[in-house]
Amino acid sequence: MITRFGVGARMSLATEYNGTGYFAVTPQWPYDGALSTAEQTRQLLAKADARLAEIGSDKSRLLFVAIILRDLADLAAFNETWDHWIEDVAPPSRACFEAKLAHPDLKVEMIMVSATEVPSAQ
Repeated sequence: MITRFGVGARMSLATEYNGTGYFAVTPQWPYDGALSTAEQTRQLLAKADARLAEIGSDKSRLLFVAIILRDLADLAAFNETWDHWIEDVAPPSRACFEAKLAHPDLKVEMIMVSATEVPSAQ
């Protein structure tokens, strides 16, 4: 069974199917372009922790993360924040991309795939 979280007219905030959760996460809205990439990343990771918990997972169960940065020159600042967040668990596979993001004040976005609590057989 597919479970959708935060269902809206355009999208769901997360989707879970067969023990795997899928979602994208951005910093807090409204985006603050005055914040550094590291500061936006901290906001984003706090939201990711909450979203992971909502779908029955946590960062230790992440399988894959796609990191999208507005500017790859910010990769070192991103990595410093990421490394601190992930230091107490085995890190997931990941890929990093530079791309034009949907809002001019947005500096980082992630797509996450995680293992979730597998529902008991009925």
